[in-house]
Amino acid sequence: MHYMASMVQKTDTVNDDGSEKRSSIGERLKEERERLGFSQPAFAAIGGASKGSQLAWEKGTAMPNAEFLHDVARVGVDVLYVITGRRDSALTSPDEEMVLAGYRQLDARGRTGVLALIGGMQPPAEKKVKKTQAEMVFNGSVGDVKNIKGDYHETRHKTVPASSKKKRTDKGS
Repeated sequence: MHYMASMVQKTDTVNDDGSEKRSSIGERLKEERERLGFSQPAFAAIGGASKGSQLAWEKGTAMPNAEFLHDVARVGVDVLYVITGRRDSALTSPDEEMVLAGYRQLDARGRTGVLALIGGMQPPAEKKVKKTQAEMVFNGSVGDVKNIKGDYHETRHKTVPASSKKKRTDKGS
């Protein structure tokens, strides 16, 4: 506990009397209390302190001790943030704790199902679709190609001869 108390004392002192340090710690303590939805008396009681002590800490006229910080950490206070101003990325919310506890109680099949459920709830990754352009080449006179209808989808190049250049013979002329 002595280490934690000395850590509190060495945090960002600007003035010789420590008022700037106490003020910023008090502001962050209040922010954490409000984030978790506690009133001042209820929050103070969690750490075994009085409402007056809580008020003094939040005003920056006094600083909480390590024992108090230890106790409020149990209800989700990010003590690293209160002391240093940096968030603890490993801190989880009560909802996350509940999900994790339930997940750990599942067998392999249940865990697979939960992971599949989570995977199905994520937005799908964008698929890159390769665009191809169909092309048809007709060899012959323009007048020889008639009545082409419908959609044509082909991924390969295809050449279609349109005429064989044979002479027409009219019978009966």
